[in-house]
Amino acid sequence: MGRKRQAPVLRARHLPVLPKVAIGLLLSCATAAPALADAGAPATFTGAVERHYTTNALDSDHAVPDWYTLLRGSLQRQLGDADANVALGAEFQATRHDTVSIEDDRALALSVSAFRKLENGLEFRGTLSYRASSDGDDLPLGPVTLGMRTLKQVVAAEGQVGVDLGNATTLVLDVSDSMEEVGPTRFESNLLPAVQLDPDTNRLQSTARVTRTFGRLALGASASALLATVARLGSPPVGVSFRQFGLRAEAAYTGAGGLTAGAALGAELIEAADGLYRRVRPAWQLAVVAPLPHGFELRGTYFGRYENADSDDPLASWLQRAEIEGGAKLRPDLTFTAGLFREVKENLLFENRERSRGFYAEAAYRLSPAAEIVLRVDATKTDKTVIDVRESTVDTFIGLRAKL
Repeated sequence: MGRKRQAPVLRARHLPVLPKVAIGLLLSCATAAPALADAGAPATFTGAVERHYTTNALDSDHAVPDWYTLLRGSLQRQLGDADANVALGAEFQATRHDTVSIEDDRALALSVSAFRKLENGLEFRGTLSYRASSDGDDLPLGPVTLGMRTLKQVVAAEGQVGVDLGNATTLVLDVSDSMEEVGPTRFESNLLPAVQLDPDTNRLQSTARVTRTFGRLALGASASALLATVARLGSPPVGVSFRQFGLRAEAAYTGAGGLTAGAALGAELIEAADGLYRRVRPAWQLAVVAPLPHGFELRGTYFGRYENADSDDPLASWLQRAEIEGGAKLRPDLTFTAGLFREVKENLLFENRERSRGFYAEAAYRLSPAAEIVLRVDATKTDKTVIDVRESTVDTFIGLRAKL
């Protein structure tokens, strides 16, 4: 397998330009927060160190077992008070395999957000974020597996406005823009010349949601629009630009004893550039949380929607997923959860269908109010119809999580 080698150096070359409206909103919120340097909560650090064993390090039908270590952490600091504040955040994550080092990943994310609440029922929030990742992967060439590594950078801006319309009715408007730049993929030992395999993408998204509360029941409606501009790469292209629109009616109920239930029903339209694809499908989501006797709790979700962020298709996939989870607090310092899921992902252009199912179980023992030790096992199976691939993975880990 691959040998250890230096990851690409992060460079700010050709970073996208942030939208001026989002920057202006962020700056106006920040300057409106009084005495931010002298108020606010102390910085909070959360971290985890996990030791994993996986039966399928390459995530393919060619199962290769390996051990790897996962390290992740986040640092959060909020300045100001509940009505006007600025929040700073940083997150990192890194994996290191014992043998299959070509699969090592590293990521760093930075964010700053500002919030301002006015007396007339208006709320403003603006967020800027930057994420850089160095992703390891593999390229099978007959009996040989060649490692490859790609640098990705994402700059995002989001602005949100909340309006109290009176009579227990609220309106929330959200606009975001994210720009992903993908660098050239570099191959192990430079056996192949570097080449760009994934296109640069810009996603402009807006959402409007109105909600009215009637005691324990909340009813609402939402409308969303997404415009994705994908740089043309390859022939046929590995990604296509598209537009996606959605309308949903929503309901949520909070019952006595902690019971909560939610439902959403609507439709989504996705339209690819150049007339490649256009279709309207129903979209839905059901969710319930039910406390049970003796400290047990049951959670369940079921949804159907278009999936464009995590899809092997040049356009998107149609995703249906159902999952159920049960948990119990066996002792004041010991909790146990277990769950299973099943999903079907239909590629829109490739016409491939992925059927996945899985199970997980986790036990967490609290060592102190700020630290716990976790033992978990995940088992998944995936069948891909057109390319006739069957993947099976079991991942177990023991980890230490801490909060300072």
